[in-house]
Order: sequence, then C-alpha cells, then structure tokens
Amino acid sequence: MKRRSILVLITCLIPLRPQAQDVQQRAETLLDKARQLSDIRSPNAPAFRLKATFSFVGKNLETAQGTYTEVWVSNSQWRRETIVNDWHRIEVGGPTRLWLLDSAGDFPEPAAQLPGVLAIFPSSLMSLAFDSISDHPELDPPAECAVTRPDSRQQRSAFCFDKRTGLPLERILPELRPKNAVVDSCDYGSFQRMGSFLFPREIACFEDRHRKLDAKVTELDPEPKPDPALFTPPQGAIELGRCPVKPDPPRATPHFNPRFPSGVQTQSSQVTLSLVVDTKGKPQDVKVVGSGGTEFDQAAISAVRDWRFKPGICRGEPMPMPILVQVDF
Repeated sequence: MKRRSILVLITCLIPLRPQAQDVQQRAETLLDKARQLSDIRSPNAPAFRLKATFSFVGKNLETAQGTYTEVWVSNSQWRRETIVNDWHRIEVGGPTRLWLLDSAGDFPEPAAQLPGVLAIFPSSLMSLAFDSISDHPELDPPAECAVTRPDSRQQRSAFCFDKRTGLPLERILPELRPKNAVVDSCDYGSFQRMGSFLFPREIACFEDRHRKLDAKVTELDPEPKPDPALFTPPQGAIELGRCPVKPDPPRATPHFNPRFPSGVQTQSSQVTLSLVVDTKGKPQDVKVVGSGGTEFDQAAISAVRDWRFKPGICRGEPMPMPILVQVDF
C-alpha cells in the first residue's frame, strides 16, 4: 500500500479558514458520507463474518504473524478471536457487558489494537469538535482531511477522505500512555464491495511514522444465521462493562506502596500494570504492560492485588472497567 504524507497535519497545518460552523458541518458531512459507504457495523447493516491476517514487529524485533476472525450481528452481539503464535484472545460483546479471555498474559499490544483498527470510524457516541479542513490535491488519491480541536492535553485527531469518492483514507489519533503520548495513524486501501458497502482489504498502521502493523482482510461475507453458541461468554473470561456515555473511571483508595525488592542493585524502577476493577473495587486480571525488571514486576503485582479502588461508574451504577496503574519504586 502506498504511504501518504498526511501525518504532518498533526504538527504542521495549512488549513482552509471558513467559519467555525462551516468547518464543523463540512467535517460531519465527510464523516457521514464515509460511514454510509464503508461502516459495515452501522445499526442497519447485515450480520457478517470477517477474517484477516496481520503482522507486526515484536518486542525482540522479530516479525509476528496472526489471524483475526469476527462474527458481528449488531453492536450488542459480536465475537472476536485473535491468534498470534501461542496467544489466543476471545472477546464476546453483549448489550452492556464485554467478556475477555486470554490464553496467556502479556498479549501483544499491536494485536490487541486490531479490532479498533478494523472499526475505522470513531464511535458514533463521541462528540467531535473540528477545528479545520485541510485540502491535499497533491496526494494520490487527492484527499480532504478534517482535523479536531486540541483536547485538554493539546492532542489532535484527523480523518482523511478521498475527494473523488468520499471513502475513508486515513485516521490519525493520539494515544496517551503513562509516560508520554504517541501519534497512531492507519492507512486504508484496496476497497472491495460487501453488499452495499465498500470496505478496505489492506490496512497499514504507524506509530510516530514508524510502521507498526499490517493487516489484510481475506474474507468478508454476510452471515445471515450465525451459531448462537458463538456469543456465550467463554468460561473463565474477565467481565468488563460497556458504557454508552463517558464513564467515571476507577480510582485507587489510599494504599501502601510496595516494598523495594531485596538483593537488587538498581536504586529505582517503575512498573506499569493493566487491571480490571470490578464492581466491588477489587482488582482483577493484573498484568504487566511496562516492565521495570522481573523482581520489580512481581513486587508491583503482589502489592496492587491487595489494593482497593472506587469502582468505575456508568450512569450512576458501578461497572467493571480496565485501567492502567503506574507503580514507582
């Protein structure tokens, strides 16, 4: 897939300057048309089965390859399976809950992001405020890009569309991490028809302009009568909430810091953990996503398992939610 140079929009904008209301209307028009053309998960879309292969560079600079399968009936009934080497992740979605089962810990981040990459569009529940429209006739194909206003952390997002067809070409999103923010972008191409929709068969994603993930859709077909057993939560899965509005995230209550591991020479370290806070404020599925060294990782996990949290809240009710926790030694 040919790489475009739209990423510079985030740092070097040369936008048109119509009135703010015109910008917002134009951006919403571009998004709406692209959804009509390519959003196979829109409310009235037919059920489908999608299969894809993908590859990415792992932590040790080895090339990892995997497969992805999704059976989608509606936004409240779907199943995804992602397999990479010895890792196997199953996700089952219901109206208000999501169940997640991993065969092993430390599931690769690029593979975990694949469902979001294949979704293409921001959630229809998100309210996006657009700042500018940028025209790029020099690109192949010519593109028109809508750029959001800076958020509370001064981060922008951008969505680019083919000027001739209205198809989505690229999305650029900031990803906030415990220590920094990076720019994630994905290019979409090789559109083919599935019913009344045109969906990309080739996707390339980048992190701060470095190639991160390549995916190819190998099958995309209607699935009029999927097996109901596919949507049964797998035994041993972690339960997560699905909140239709912006929730109040979990918060840690006062707690003891972990003890410094004995016998290590390092004078300081930092460990980042992912976990799920259940409706009673207890941590579940604690995993290392940013290692500080084996001894520090084990000490951090042991300590955080004893912490208690104020559970996440969705529309006034407790809901199990994932969070990241940074543990400093």
